[in-house]
Amino acid sequence: MQSSTSPLPTRLRTRFWQVSLVLAVLLLLGWPEPARAVRGGPDRIYFPQTGHSLAFGFLDFWLAHGDTLLFGYPLSEELDEGGLTVQYFERAVFEWHPEAPAEWRVQLRRLGAETTRGRSDRAFRPTPPIELTVCRYFPETQHNLCSGFRAFWERHGGLRIFGYPISEELSEDGLTVQYFERARLEWHPEARGTHDEIQVTPLGAWAADRIGTARDPLPQPPGVPVFDPERFPGAPALVRTPPAGAPVQETKWIEVDLGQQALRAWEGDRLVFSTLVSTGLPQYPTPVGTFRVYVKVRYEWMRGGTPGIDYYDLPNVPHTMYFYRGYALHGAYWHNNFGHPMSHGCVNLPLDAAAWLYDWTPLGTVVWIHP
Repeated sequence: MQSSTSPLPTRLRTRFWQVSLVLAVLLLLGWPEPARAVRGGPDRIYFPQTGHSLAFGFLDFWLAHGDTLLFGYPLSEELDEGGLTVQYFERAVFEWHPEAPAEWRVQLRRLGAETTRGRSDRAFRPTPPIELTVCRYFPETQHNLCSGFRAFWERHGGLRIFGYPISEELSEDGLTVQYFERARLEWHPEARGTHDEIQVTPLGAWAADRIGTARDPLPQPPGVPVFDPERFPGAPALVRTPPAGAPVQETKWIEVDLGQQALRAWEGDRLVFSTLVSTGLPQYPTPVGTFRVYVKVRYEWMRGGTPGIDYYDLPNVPHTMYFYRGYALHGAYWHNNFGHPMSHGCVNLPLDAAAWLYDWTPLGTVVWIHP
């Protein structure tokens, strides 16, 4: 006989608590959260190319940091691997770390390190610095990064995406390649001058061989749309053509998109680089208009604001390029919250992006800032 105090039969009450317990466990394990995942579009999309979907925090990261160019298409759904939520892609494996700061909750598996574990051939041994301006030396791993690989690494996320170099350049499979903690880059000379000249090796596909049937394609879920870049107006990396009114007559020009908190570098009407940035807070707006870079300073000492209220004293601000009065484009080492207004009016860039942009930008380059 049912209790008069409960509207649910015993079986349904038991089932209710079972489901609640499962949901609680999953929340403790951590699911990629829906916050900011949509970027103006749906929170879940389907890829018929591989028969898998991408959603929420993983979708947000994929859109913001390189989409198919760096990561490829998804090769699985989200999976639980020992309490860690992961998803496999052609060129990467995403991991969800709910305990980490917001900007580090999505991390890329160290596939470059995994695929080269135990290698001791010459390219993987510690190497002294190469004294050339096209090279950058990393004492952390004692390896050099030069020329085209360096430009690609700096343009597409640097340490955050690829990690440190763990080898010098070497020849494999008929290609010049270089290994990083999270990736391998390939040089394709037959595609010189195009977006395909430097490519990311599909190490994610190599890693996905271990997951068996979880890689099998699935039908499109009801109500989940097929991926289309036009669905995501808030994803800066998906912009492929200049907006109306852009200074496309310039050989080189820089766009700062205040609405999307994005910076793009263009050569005429061809996009060559994009990154999330942090522009001025509402009380310290970044100026809107067309300007030109008039001073470049490798390291700058920036001080300002009102003592006791908003005073700042920042030594060694890297790769600073002034474009209007005291407003500048520069690297920011004091935060990693790019994609949100943070500054007193300057345009804050990730450090690797700032380094690449500084080298690419001659004095006089147009900086076009729009809402």
